[in-house]
Amino acid sequence: MYPIAMGDDRAFEHSGVAGGSPGGRDGRAAAWLVDVAVDGARLTDTPSLTYAVPERWAGRIGLGQLVWVPLRKKLVLGVVVGEAGTVPPGAVGQVRPLHAPVEPSFQVAPLDLRLGAWLARESASTLYAALAPFLPPGVTTRAVEYLRLVAPVDAEGMAALTPTQRALVRLLTERGERSVEDARKDLDRSLVTVIDKLEVAGVIERVVRVTHRAPVEARDRLVRLAAGAEAAGATLDRAPSQHRVVAFLEQRARLRPEGRATLVPVRDLLRQTGTDAGIVRALIDRGLLEEVRQPRRVVPTAGTAGAPELTAEQAAAWGAVEVALRESNSTPFLLHGVTGSGKTEVYLRAVAWCLRHDRGAIVLVPEIGLASQVVRRFQDRFPGEVAVLHSALPDAERYATWGRIRDGEIRVVVGPRSALFAPVAGLGLIVLDEEHDGAYKQESEPRYHARRVAEEIAARRGAVLVLGSATPAVETFHTTAAGTATRLVLSERVGSSLRSAGGDRSPVALELPPVEIVDMRLELHRGQTSQISGRLAETIEATLAREDQTILFLNRRGLATVVLCRACGDRVICPHCDVALVYHQDRQRLLCHRCGWQEPPPDRCRSCGGGLNYFGAGTQRIEEEVRHRFPGSRVLRWDQDAVRRGGGHERLLKLVERREVDIVVGPQMIAKGLDLPRVTAVGVIHADTMLHLPDFRSGERTFQMLTQVAGRAGRRAAGSTVIVQSFTPDHYAIQAAARHDYDRFYAEEIDFRQVHRFPPFTRLIRYLFRDADEATCATRAEEMARRLARHARSRGLEGQVDLLGPTPAFASRVRGRYQWQIVLRATDIDPLLDDLPAGPGWTVDIDPQNLL
Repeated sequence: MYPIAMGDDRAFEHSGVAGGSPGGRDGRAAAWLVDVAVDGARLTDTPSLTYAVPERWAGRIGLGQLVWVPLRKKLVLGVVVGEAGTVPPGAVGQVRPLHAPVEPSFQVAPLDLRLGAWLARESASTLYAALAPFLPPGVTTRAVEYLRLVAPVDAEGMAALTPTQRALVRLLTERGERSVEDARKDLDRSLVTVIDKLEVAGVIERVVRVTHRAPVEARDRLVRLAAGAEAAGATLDRAPSQHRVVAFLEQRARLRPEGRATLVPVRDLLRQTGTDAGIVRALIDRGLLEEVRQPRRVVPTAGTAGAPELTAEQAAAWGAVEVALRESNSTPFLLHGVTGSGKTEVYLRAVAWCLRHDRGAIVLVPEIGLASQVVRRFQDRFPGEVAVLHSALPDAERYATWGRIRDGEIRVVVGPRSALFAPVAGLGLIVLDEEHDGAYKQESEPRYHARRVAEEIAARRGAVLVLGSATPAVETFHTTAAGTATRLVLSERVGSSLRSAGGDRSPVALELPPVEIVDMRLELHRGQTSQISGRLAETIEATLAREDQTILFLNRRGLATVVLCRACGDRVICPHCDVALVYHQDRQRLLCHRCGWQEPPPDRCRSCGGGLNYFGAGTQRIEEEVRHRFPGSRVLRWDQDAVRRGGGHERLLKLVERREVDIVVGPQMIAKGLDLPRVTAVGVIHADTMLHLPDFRSGERTFQMLTQVAGRAGRRAAGSTVIVQSFTPDHYAIQAAARHDYDRFYAEEIDFRQVHRFPPFTRLIRYLFRDADEATCATRAEEMARRLARHARSRGLEGQVDLLGPTPAFASRVRGRYQWQIVLRATDIDPLLDDLPAGPGWTVDIDPQNLL
């Protein structure tokens, strides 16, 4: 399906595409043709388009080359994915020519080309979209078109030009290469036809170059041992401070393969050795140290942290991973450890092994904004070795970091799912921390799951894959039962280390916090209408008295989740979506959490003029009630609204870490892997918010949410309490979470999945169509259902494929457009992926994580 040369990585060298153009019978050159995966192509188009290689670019176009090509009426990016032979001289004009290679030149590696072809098929994406994650950051947003002379123009040639053409040639002769925009300003002309004619005549050429502003240098300096410094170290006996610095750096170098010198921030070096900047400057002047400057975010200034002693379970898990690293065994590991069991320490050991053996590592976290603690641990353990790569970085900084990774200067990358495609040299390890998290699924093209792509990358590159979680995805756990992955268990929490009589420090196991379930139905029978039950209020009071911290979890933002008319019962809904507007008191606005629509709250019902009631509870209402019931307590609301106003997640986290907060109120983001030592009480306000949604994963998500948020309590000492409030306390997901019992939950959930034919026993493909007219949605959905049925029959799968729908989606209208969906279900969807039906307006999601 995808025209990529899958066998010989040097296909172009053999075919001659990179080596010039043979002459035709009439003396004119035949043109070589290349297949290009083009940005802007539709899924219904062919995977690639064919372009002729102009003679001036002969020898400069190869397999994987990033190029500019014309598409419709504009220039777009493309990747050369194969050759298509030659076109006779007389037919050259019938094939559109490739415009130019991107400068600086970039080629997608052959291995990544093949991976992109696999990803395009697995995610029902265009080939270019599947290759785009491998491209340099910012390549599509920082393109500038330049003009330059092909060769000097003599007097006779100048005489043949028009006055404006001569002016442009003189400009380029005097000033050299100029951007099209600058040339137009210099000559005060549009130059549209002038540039075209000079280019056709072979006088000038256009080059589209990706430009970046230079990244801001960090104020911190880094140093490493210069070549021969070890031998000179013996001469420093009379300079003990200088000797101490060299000895420290020699010790650090021994941790690296073949004793390679390690970059160390000067600030950390001074702290570790007790010397001053003058000593370091003297060593630099003597040629014993080499000074290097690097961007702050690429090389953080954290200090060196020693590795703690492992527990028996950690040691067993690390031993298994170490064997796999030595053997380059890519069979996935599921590191199944309860919250606070020390999974990160196993990751750190694996990364250290990779660095000692000159290998690279990629560590993925669900959301970079919520992973600052994990990032700090890696930066602290490996100062100067870790790059944090994510889309929120400025283009220039991200591009510079990406380049240093590609050049092998940095071998450890930490980031969200997009970091999986970083060009890490000698990749030996991939880690997915919190592998169950929904953030690992990309919701735009290409719609991939990082776990599935990580498995493929690890298998193709011989890397070890570690999937870590306290609450693994059901599909992941099922692979261990099926024998296609290895489960490593960390069943105990790791507390603070205690010193033995012999002086050794060993970690102490902690009990998981006890969980109490409060039946909110009984609370109502007792006349208790507060969102905070009596038992939860007692727990908060006791925690405040101990000067510890409490987390109150509610997965809803806002003050009131439903605004309802007392007379006719009408809800206030979004005019563009079929969802209720949520009242946010701090803004005095009704907001739609799907499309962002906002409006002032009405005084009366728009249907009948009746009065309005505000029902339900969001984080703002809980914050308001907490401040009322516990006056004097320091309350922090940690939701998206607070993050935007408060300067980001990192600032809010520091407030909690500095114990400037007593009670934290927040939604799901506060349940994601945070290590807060003084949190000894957790209250879940409504455990049922996701449980009854019409999605087969609702029970799994509820269990994961409750287990993860309960895991924020008691991570340093015993005596913590978790209170779960629920109107359906007997549900197996809630009961299993209260007992910290994943095996019990899995046994119930896997039976449900098998009976109802849901993953992992089947795979799903979700088709979603949007249109402003609902009748059009229904008609197009019926047509697609018939196409899918025919497609299944053509693959010999009649009777083996279920079509669920077409039906309106759970949110039947979003942003003014109606939504209809079809879900295709089959035990094996692989035969269906080739030539999978698609069409304008359709979104195709293979292995969807959400059916709502």
